[in-house]
Formats: sequence, C-alpha cells, structure tokens
Amino acid sequence: MRDSTEQRVLTNQIKLIRKYLKLKVVDDNVSFRNHTEEKNHIYNLVKRTVANGESHSALLIGPRGSGKTTLINSVLYQLSKEIDLENDAITVKLNGLIHSDEKIALKSITAQMQLENAVGDRVFGTFAENLSFLLGCLQSGADRRCRSTIMVLEECDMFCKSGRTQTLLYNLFDVTHTKASPMCVIGVTNRLDVMELFEKRVKSRFSHRHIYLFANEDSVTPLEKYKGLLVHLLSIPVINVPERRTPKKKRRPSRRSLVQDDVMEIDTEQYAIPEEILTKTNANFDELDPNVVQDWNEHIKSVASDDKVIDALEKLCYYTVNEQIFKNILFQLVSKLSESKPYIDPVDLISIIDNTVAPEYRVKLLRSLSILELSLVIAMKHGMDIFDGQPMNFEMVLHRYTKFANANSSTQTVPRPVILKAFEHLQALEIIMPLRTTDSIHSASDTTTSRVQKEYKLYTLSIPVHDINEAVKGFKALPTEISHWYNNSVV
Repeated sequence: MRDSTEQRVLTNQIKLIRKYLKLKVVDDNVSFRNHTEEKNHIYNLVKRTVANGESHSALLIGPRGSGKTTLINSVLYQLSKEIDLENDAITVKLNGLIHSDEKIALKSITAQMQLENAVGDRVFGTFAENLSFLLGCLQSGADRRCRSTIMVLEECDMFCKSGRTQTLLYNLFDVTHTKASPMCVIGVTNRLDVMELFEKRVKSRFSHRHIYLFANEDSVTPLEKYKGLLVHLLSIPVINVPERRTPKKKRRPSRRSLVQDDVMEIDTEQYAIPEEILTKTNANFDELDPNVVQDWNEHIKSVASDDKVIDALEKLCYYTVNEQIFKNILFQLVSKLSESKPYIDPVDLISIIDNTVAPEYRVKLLRSLSILELSLVIAMKHGMDIFDGQPMNFEMVLHRYTKFANANSSTQTVPRPVILKAFEHLQALEIIMPLRTTDSIHSASDTTTSRVQKEYKLYTLSIPVHDINEAVKGFKALPTEISHWYNNSVV
C-alpha cells in the first residue's frame, strides 16, 4: 500500500514538472534575456508615449528567432506592472502576412480597439478618415484626453510588397507627426533593406529610428548560449521552500550540501515563469516537492555538462542559432518524460537534434514532393538499378511509371503533359541533374541536354539512395502500392 502511494506521488511530481516545463518552453513569450540596451530603448519609447503623450516610430530589425516579438511583449508586460497600461493605452497588433490590404487592416484595428459599435454603418471616403475617426473615439473626459495607441506591425516589410499601396504605413507614421493622438508605431522585420522598400512619402513621415537585434551580439559563443539555454529553460524554481532547513543525508552529502544553498537562494527568481503565464493552467505547482526539484535541477546541470550532449549542441550551432528551433527541440524532449522515464536521457536529446538537422535538406525536400513526383523519382531509381547507373531520359522514366500505373488499378491515370511538368519540376529542384559531357567542343558549361529535345535529354539522380530510403519511410500518406513498388526487387 505504501509503495503504491509513493508511486502515485512520484507520478504526480513528474506530471507537474512536465507541465511547468512545457509552459516555460512554449507559452512563455514574456521573459526576455540579454540585449538590455535594445530593450531599454523600446521601453523608453513606449513609456514616453503612454505616460507623456508623445508620439514615436521605430523599426526593430533582426533575423528570425532573435527575439524581436518577445522583446516587445516583455516591455508591455513590464509596463503593465508599473502603470495602468490597460486604461491608459490600447495595443494593436497587425501582421503583414495576414492583413493583406487596408480594408482588412482597418477591420482588425477596429476590432482590437473595440469600436465596432462606434463605427456601425458609417461610410468613410478614405483610409485616413476612418483612422482619424477611430482615434477620435478614444478621446474621453472634459479635457478630451486621448488614450495612447501602441501599434506593432509584424512582418513590416510585407506592407511594402509590390502591388500594394503603402497607405497604411503612411497614415500611421503621419499620425506620429500630429499632436491629436499619441501613438507609438513599431515595425518588426527581418529585412535589413526595409527602408529601400518604403515610398518617399512614407520615408518623410518615418523617424528613421532603427533598433537592431542580432542573435550573436552577446560575448558568449553559440555553444555556450545553447548550454545556458538548456539549463535555464529546463530548470525549475524551488517553490514553497521553508525558511531554513537542514538538508537530509544523501549518498553524496558533500556535493548536495554545496548545491543546497545555491538552489535556495537563486533558483526561485532565476528560473521562474511570469505570473500571467502560470494562470493559463489550473495546475497547483505548490505541490512540487523541493527535494525533487533540487534533484531535477542537478540532473539538468549534469546533462548540460555531458560530453555527448555538448557535441550534439555544437553540431546544432553549425546549422542554426535560431532560439525558437532549439525550444522546439526541448519541447520534444520534455514531452518524453513519463513515469517510466522520469529523467531526461542524453540519448533522446542527441536523437532529436539529429532528426532536426541530420536529414538535411535533401530528405525534407523529397518528403515535400507530390505523390506523382516521388513516383517519378522511384521509377528513375529502379531504371538506373537495372541499367547499372546509366542516365535516363523522360521517355524511359515515363515507360517505367506507366508500367507500374497500369499494373495497379488504384493508381490514378495522369495525362502525359502533367507528368512532363512534374519531371521538369524535379529538374528545377535539382533532384535530377542533366548529364554533363567532358568532351564538349562548346563551353565548359555545355551539356548534352542543350541540343536535343527535352523528352530525350539524359538525366541522373543527384540524391543518394539512402536519402530516398529515409524519405519513403517517413513520407506521410504514401499509398501502400507505391511503398511496395519501391521496396520490391527490380527484375
């Protein structure tokens, strides 16, 4: 009976740890580390807009995964703790990928300002008139004091895409030059040449304030950054720690006693999640046992110092320094925690990193093909096996594919022009490459395919057979007959 009770308690502890870490890795879009100068810059702009009624505009530029959106969220969260941000300002967020024109953007602005009833059935002549009316609705009181507006434009460069007028950007930047309504416009983009995309009238209204956020700006190396993130994101603060407790005797009392004081003094603040993130779940994290948490934090430190883990992290550094990709890896790792596997296995972390970067581009590219295109690759692979690696043209590949399609009644009949188009797409993706001659009397870049009809140009596979095997194994919704066709021996 006692064993079952202890097992139930342990299971509950593992569930709480898993849930807390998932919140920390996935849902925590408020906590921001490093780049103090850039954060203070944005903080001062927004605070002066809300507190002093000033108007500002700025561009936040940095590569994907560098933390641009998290920086803005952390500034808004910090300001909400210091001033009455909810009543003194309205935050409106637009995305260039979603709000493809001014009408859609206006509807979103109206909805986020909660002014649908004020607009009603009114008809406005221009975008500027509509925006001016919305900002006028924010004025209240005898002195007609206006609430500040914080406008965040995600994917700002998409508002400058060719074929689209920049009326939205022009009017928003124009408002920052007037004293009618305080507004802070922050454009978020990953393009360094975004200013070249602006029209002249937009440039004239913009403040030309650029804030750059680079992932490797810190003094630490990418490997040290990943190791620090691993410890930070997977560690848990000690909750409900008594004021002072004599640590129980463990198998290694000297080491545990050294860590005990460090955990009790630092971890509560260092590894904590903001309160508003914790309110998203009904879990009672006060039930976490401090001893279990301390053991877990020590375990995470030991994982981060494992030589194999360090090699895997170093491998990841060569492929990307995107923090979001690393968080996705940690989320998969945390999801594997269970009653039978209460601790993180370094082998799992290494395997997830390998699955993220090792298949590389070729396998992922093959898995993104259509069923027809993958069938042509299989037909070409079988043909090259039969003819000892000799190159093949479209007619030879078509013959093998047609032979397979006729033998399987469930395979949909595809017209020849469609098959030819799919074959040309494989060439454009460089999955198949034209055969290059070595004795050409023309230029060095000349190929045998440049002087014959496209149906008879000779091609060879540029992707190793091993990558094709991996792609077929992991191809989603692959028909069974195609899988059998690939695995059967060629006669």
